[in-house]
Amino acid sequence: MKKIQIIGFILLFILSVIHSLRKPEPLNYKKPKELTVTLEGAFNQTGKIPIKEGMTMKDLVKKVGIKENASVKSINMNKIIHAEESYYLPVKQEHMISLNNATKKELMMLKGIGEKTADKIIEYRKKHCFEKIEDLKNIKGIGNQRFLKYRNNLSL
Repeated sequence: MKKIQIIGFILLFILSVIHSLRKPEPLNYKKPKELTVTLEGAFNQTGKIPIKEGMTMKDLVKKVGIKENASVKSINMNKIIHAEESYYLPVKQEHMISLNNATKKELMMLKGIGEKTADKIIEYRKKHCFEKIEDLKNIKGIGNQRFLKYRNNLSL
């Protein structure tokens, strides 16, 4: 009888060791980070908006809508939008200045844009072409504050 008890304890010990070694690791599922963009201006919905990978500006406009007075010429509808970026859609103005087509004289009509800055804008568009009006901030000397002053008068 003692032999059976000893064998039973040994088997029980072996099974518990095997079970503890085979214990599955808990799965840690990480929720994928939500892709968002920040919209400002004449979009019907503004603020942080969820997007899908590979979405175009046209898809985004269909999703959120735009106001009647939106200046659609200011945005490239075929541009693929990228997460964590900001997009601004200005309202229509009497006289919009096209970043991709304006002459030096037209650019200088913006208060605070002189000859040198107008030349920099023209030089930039020869090399890169403006895809969104926010690209204006890529020009040395035009930071966020200056851009905010001009953005309502700009189109692509």
